Amino acid sequence: MTEIAPFQSFDAEGGLVFATRLPGRAADFEAPTRLGWNRLGEPGDGALWVHLDRTRERAQRWLREQAGVERLVAESLLAEETRPRAQVFGDGLLVILRGINMNPGAEPDEMISIRMWIEPGRVITLRQFKFKTIAALREQAQQGRAPATPGAFLAAVAGGLSERMGPTITNLEEMLDTIEDEMLAKDADDEGRRPQLATIRRQAIAYRRYLVPQREALSALANGRSELLSEHDRAEIRVAQEQTARVCDALEEIRDRAAVTQEEMRARHEARVGRTVYLLTIVATVMLPLGFVTGLFGINVGGLPLTESRWGFWVLCLAMAAIAIGQVVWFKRKRWL
Repeated sequence: MTEIAPFQSFDAEGGLVFATRLPGRAADFEAPTRLGWNRLGEPGDGALWVHLDRTRERAQRWLREQAGVERLVAESLLAEETRPRAQVFGDGLLVILRGINMNPGAEPDEMISIRMWIEPGRVITLRQFKFKTIAALREQAQQGRAPATPGAFLAAVAGGLSERMGPTITNLEEMLDTIEDEMLAKDADDEGRRPQLATIRRQAIAYRRYLVPQREALSALANGRSELLSEHDRAEIRVAQEQTARVCDALEEIRDRAAVTQEEMRARHEARVGRTVYLLTIVATVMLPLGFVTGLFGINVGGLPLTESRWGFWVLCLAMAAIAIGQVVWFKRKRWL
């Protein structure tokens, strides 16, 4: 690891969320003894974990100018749009993973990235939004129980992200099960369920967009030969990779089930519309000859029958009723009704 010179020319709090020596100690998180910008270059026992807010200018400048990492690595860590990947640079690892955004006000299908640079003796993590996995590791570090090596730290992050996806996927499956069960009811409100179904499908597609490359990235780490990862670390990453693969399979199933359910809803809607149009057509067909008769007898010319009879109106009504009944009987014989 390149020696880091003390950094004193910027705001003391700009973008440095915290820093500690793994496996951590409470003093590193408490002023005035906590590790700050000007102490990141100090030698010490244990790997240094630096956690940054990538949106802050000072954190960006420190990473580009003072951190001692390759420029390509720094730019990849600070990029606005990223996809999960794992790449070897010299004796270090650039790892970008995604997790479900569980912060208040987050969109249902939003996944946020955690960016990591892992090298012998140092771990640099960057985020824009808070991660529960990182918060849990920070709490462990305050108690001196965080992973002691960079490889074990990476395995813990991968495992934490994978485990926290389970409840969200289970929730999607339960929502879809509820919609499918309600569709069996005769009075099911398809119009009310259609937006929910669209949301489920959109979430499944959005999650899978990132989790498929994340599965491949974890597989590359588990099967790689980086000296930063012990066999135990690879085994834990392999477990996370298998969990992610199962989540991807579940998302694919949810997506397909949602598509089938949407098609069923569309077919039911079209069937209802078709029945309504058919009924209106039958009514119009029955009324057509009756309208002809009334129109014919409404002509103001001489010679119309029954004009002088006091029973003429009732005879005409009975004749039209007979015509209507005859049409209905004929439709039933033709199985049109």
